[in-house]
Amino acid sequence: MNVRSGRTVGRSLERAVEQIRQRLSTHADGVRELDAEMSELLSQRSETLLALARHYLPDLKLETIQGSFVEVRDELLGLLTEKQRRQQELHDQAAGAQRQVEHEDAELDRVTDELNVKVAERERLEELLAERLRGTAEFTTLSQRALETEQELNRNERRVADVQAEAKTKLPSYEGSRLFKYLYDAGYGTGKYESQGLTRRVDGWIAKMIGFQSARRGYDFLRTTPELMKQEVTRRRDSFNELMQQVEAIEDRVSDEIGLTEVMRNGQQLGADRDHLVTVVAATQNLLTELQEQLAQLEGRQNEFYERAISRMKAFLERLPEARLERHSQSTPEREDDSMVAEVAQIGDRLEAAEGRGAELGKARAAWDQRLNGLQEVLQRFRQAEFDSQRSTFPLQLNADDLVEQYIAGRVDAQQVWSTLQSNQRFAPTWQEQRGPQMPNFPAGDVSMVLLKVLTEVAGAAMEQSAGRGVERRGPVRQKSRQATGRPPFPNRGFTNGRGF
Repeated sequence: MNVRSGRTVGRSLERAVEQIRQRLSTHADGVRELDAEMSELLSQRSETLLALARHYLPDLKLETIQGSFVEVRDELLGLLTEKQRRQQELHDQAAGAQRQVEHEDAELDRVTDELNVKVAERERLEELLAERLRGTAEFTTLSQRALETEQELNRNERRVADVQAEAKTKLPSYEGSRLFKYLYDAGYGTGKYESQGLTRRVDGWIAKMIGFQSARRGYDFLRTTPELMKQEVTRRRDSFNELMQQVEAIEDRVSDEIGLTEVMRNGQQLGADRDHLVTVVAATQNLLTELQEQLAQLEGRQNEFYERAISRMKAFLERLPEARLERHSQSTPEREDDSMVAEVAQIGDRLEAAEGRGAELGKARAAWDQRLNGLQEVLQRFRQAEFDSQRSTFPLQLNADDLVEQYIAGRVDAQQVWSTLQSNQRFAPTWQEQRGPQMPNFPAGDVSMVLLKVLTEVAGAAMEQSAGRGVERRGPVRQKSRQATGRPPFPNRGFTNGRGF
């Protein structure tokens, strides 16, 4: 084959999404390690500052010094612990959502695979059903009679419409003529007319003057004929429905015999399951994305815990600046205090470097989150359009893996990926489209595509329109009948809401 299946392209997208998720998971591990390092550095700096304060600030009470340092240290470490606890909560929730996505993805893959099998079975059995119906003399005879009846029915309906339109136009002129209505209501020209003498002679003169006899015939025709013709239309419609019921009964019987009815029932259930799963997977992925965005925010500087820590540290240093400790160190001969001040500076440098790495990690995390969100959206649209069905095809020239790599590298965006996929995708023709004359573009309602195709073949060019009108007429009746008998319907001529299945 010179095409690539949509199922294969879909799996390429799924693999790429999973690879990005794994990279984000590794990234999260690095952030947690960095948080642990910063926690240790904060603790070390607090202890060193406390020792210096005890050594150089004899004018302050020991209890005051110790309390001040311990308070700020505990607050900072408490904020960090609170942040880490919130990160862990979000991480656990995201991990749970990730497991749910993986479970739902696996279930969606299973249902899609089973549905593709049912589509293939349906195609094979529908073709067999059409062959059986063509070879059934009773079916052909009844179909021919039904189509001929439909033709007559259609002509009668048009004639009724014409007569009703004519009556609507002309009756007001009759009923607006006072002379005509006078003679008509008096029963002139009929056995009900009772006038005598001069009145009778005057009425006769008026009748000749206005052409009453001819006008009365026209008036009676316009008043009575539409109703009589509607009765004939009803009779022909009943006859058509009776014939079509027999035609459909033959189709149902053969469909049961070859197993198509059961395939339709199972396929429609799988189709409903898939439509539901596509919606559920999208919702769970959106939840996962939201949790990942919250995690990314905590890993950056723009979060509540960072702002609270900065505010508290600033207030503390305003009361006890480290520069004062450094000046004390430089003015004393002891080397012990010099090493402690150097240690504070070194720890400060390491904290600053760690914050820089944290900012870089946060920026990288945001970029990968954006890539993941974009690719997930493409995958969702791919599934919703049913491009992952076995009937969905792409040209071999389209390399999905290469397209995804370009996206990850930032050379194309998510919309460009989707546009490329959409413009290259095609659905393989069904068996009805591959074999025999093409059917007219009539909505099938709740009549099977097999019946529509075979009726079109029986009708030939002369009655092709009749076949289309016939299935349209039967749609609502057929739907009620199949619901009442528990037979599978034919919604959208397939198993799902789209074209893929």
